[in-house]
Amino acid sequence: MSDVPIQIRNPEIVRAIRQLAAEKRLPITDVVGEVVRAELSRIEAVRGAEVQRRLSKIRDAVERFNALPVVGPLLTDDDLYDEDGLPK
Repeated sequence: MSDVPIQIRNPEIVRAIRQLAAEKRLPITDVVGEVVRAELSRIEAVRGAEVQRRLSKIRDAVERFNALPVVGPLLTDDDLYDEDGLPK
């Protein structure tokens, strides 16, 4: 990361930042930092919720798989491969 200041060349964005800073009675840097931290927090929360949703789907699939009946005897390597390790 660089410690070089950020320049915002879009006048509409600059006006919005200044307006927000005036409304909140905070320095511009504090307002930008607050907004950026809030957005990062929101993104992390969304990402965390998505991870939890996916984990839940995986757990459900594992439960359904484990609930399936075992049909016939389980095969071993000896059932599938010969003494040289080649498929039978």
